[in-house]
Formats: sequence, C-alpha cells, structure tokens
Amino acid sequence: MRQRNSYSRIIQDPKDWEELSKGSKIQLFQHCVEKGITTFLIDLSKSESYSHSLGTAFSESGLSRDQVQLIACPGKNLTNEQGILDRVEKILNLLDTDYLDLLILDFDAPSKVILSSMEKLRARGKIVEVGVLKRITGEKMEFLNDFPASATLSTFSFTPSAVKSLTLAEAASSETTQMIIPESGDWENEHEALKTVANKYNLRPKEMLFAWLLHHKAQFHAVIKGNSQAVIDSAYKAFHTSIIEEDFKKLPEKL
Repeated sequence: MRQRNSYSRIIQDPKDWEELSKGSKIQLFQHCVEKGITTFLIDLSKSESYSHSLGTAFSESGLSRDQVQLIACPGKNLTNEQGILDRVEKILNLLDTDYLDLLILDFDAPSKVILSSMEKLRARGKIVEVGVLKRITGEKMEFLNDFPASATLSTFSFTPSAVKSLTLAEAASSETTQMIIPESGDWENEHEALKTVANKYNLRPKEMLFAWLLHHKAQFHAVIKGNSQAVIDSAYKAFHTSIIEEDFKKLPEKL
C-alpha cells in the first residue's frame, strides 16, 4: 500500500469510458500511465455511469496496483455507518481492488458516524486517506478537526471572472492535496486575447486555460474526463508547456 500524497497532477475520471470496448479501456489505462496520469477518480456524487468493466480492464492491463492511485467519491445519501461501509465495498468491487488510496466524503451522515466508519475502513485496510468536498460548511466542519482531511475536491468553471478570482488562491499545506474539476464552456474559443496567448504556445484556448491552472502556485491536481488518447495527450501537452511568468500573470487581466 502506497505512502500518502503521491497523486498525479492530472487525474483521470473514466466516467465516459463506459461505452468503449474492454480493449479500448485497457489501452486508455496504459496510455494514461505512460503520460504520467496515474490517479483515477470514481465520482458517484456526479454519475452512476461506472461498471465492473473498469476493474476488469485494469486487471487485464498489465499495470501493477502500486503504479496507480484510486480515488472515489461515494456520493450522497449515506446517513449510517453500514451504508458507508457497503458503498465502499461496492466501489472496491467495481474497481476489482482491495483498497482505495483516497475516499472523498460529502458528509450526509453525522460526524460521529463518519469518524467510526473511517476508523473501521482504515483498520480493515480498505482506505489509506480521507478527503472532503470544499463546500462543507457549518457544524460539519468539526469532522475536519477530529479526522484531518488529506485532500479537498472542488469544481471550477472556466469563466473570465472565475479565472480572475482564482489568482487569489494559495497553495494548500504540505499535508493537503487540492484537487479541482475544471469545467469549460464555449466562450474561450471566441476570446481573441486568449486565442492570441494560446497561439504563442501552440495551444488551443482550452489547453491554455488548463495549462494556466496546472501552473498555478496552488499546485492544483486537475481532473479530466477524456475518453480518447487525443484528450489525454492534450492535457499532457498543456501540463508540460512552459509559460513565462509575464504571460501567466497577465492572462487573467486579459479575460
């Protein structure tokens, strides 16, 4: 079982792989790892579009379990301990694995129930770390004090105002990994200033925004949902594009 805080900067959500053949899933698992994308997210809070075929494909991919990190959001409507334990077992069976590297919780259950559940899952070797969705507020924040979260997950929409607001984001502590799901629209393809900067780096506008996000001082780990090698390669290209400091700082001002 791996040590903590070793997630890849790009995280793959295989939600859109469901309609692909087993052979295609195997190829995508292998291609992700070849590109340094070793972390995979199963997000049941957003979609139920996952099946055991993912676990089968990974098992037949030739990849070692130690080569990848598996993350899961178990979803909402978990109000009791047995429900949480059963959901985790469901995810483990779906992925054909013995443990999750990270379980991200949404806190429908009381804090005491969550604490007890997490202690049992850890004792049984089912999970390594626990994370939270960043929108947690109020009384449920007590959970973080009693059982510190090692990661946060949030959704970020690429809009001009949102990008500008993100300039204020700070790096998390060395004990916490900040994960983000970037969602894009259509405006970036028509934005002349963004296209100009993107062309300078031989990137498409959406790739430029992704590159900007991954080069942010907050050290975000960004989630993609690519169902082809081309999408994976696009994210890889954006991450490995060097942006000069002047363009990095001025990009939000131009949007």
